[in-house]
Amino acid sequence: MAETVSHSVLIVEDRREIALRLKSAIEKTDELSVCAIADDVDGGLNQLYAHRPRIVLVDLGLPDGSGIEVIKAVSGADWTCEALVVSIFGDEARVIDALRAGARGYVLKSGSLAAIGKDVLSVIEGGSPISPQIARHLLAMVSSGTAGSSEGAPQIDLTNRETEILNAVAKGYKRREIGEKLGISTGTVGNHINNIYQKLNVNSNTEAIARATRMGLL
Repeated sequence: MAETVSHSVLIVEDRREIALRLKSAIEKTDELSVCAIADDVDGGLNQLYAHRPRIVLVDLGLPDGSGIEVIKAVSGADWTCEALVVSIFGDEARVIDALRAGARGYVLKSGSLAAIGKDVLSVIEGGSPISPQIARHLLAMVSSGTAGSSEGAPQIDLTNRETEILNAVAKGYKRREIGEKLGISTGTVGNHINNIYQKLNVNSNTEAIARATRMGLL
């Protein structure tokens, strides 16, 4: 019987009770384990390089600075590592800053944290979990144009395959599911998504969908 792969998770959260709730939810999820908990930016960065986790759950409002610093460090890591924001803040500026820094998802603390393990696995599988309130906020920003305008921007051409994959991502399909649907490998799907990121100058599925929608590519 094959041994189950365990993905390590670093929690960067200053409120002890929330950190413990996150830890409990993670440890109840198969394939996941908590490698460390930090309560500020400095501790988070130290634990990041000490443990080299697969996923970092990060709050934005930390005692010694912003979790954005941790997200940027995760994005620049020399191993496979991704950040998922877990925050009480859901305002436009913080959401956009987090996504631009490279966050792969954004979950509000006001929602249930019991499913955070599933959210982490979704990120590992190529998804971008996001709280419904944040999703509505992003859609409103796109509709109103407050997330930025494509006027005057260079023309971006996605291939038919890239457009097909981005449409599937927008509908919530994971990379494995897209591969099965299109008859290609998960790795090939990942390569297409990376090309999409480069063309759109974004760092996450959520940003890609928002920008492609603004530009009329979806």
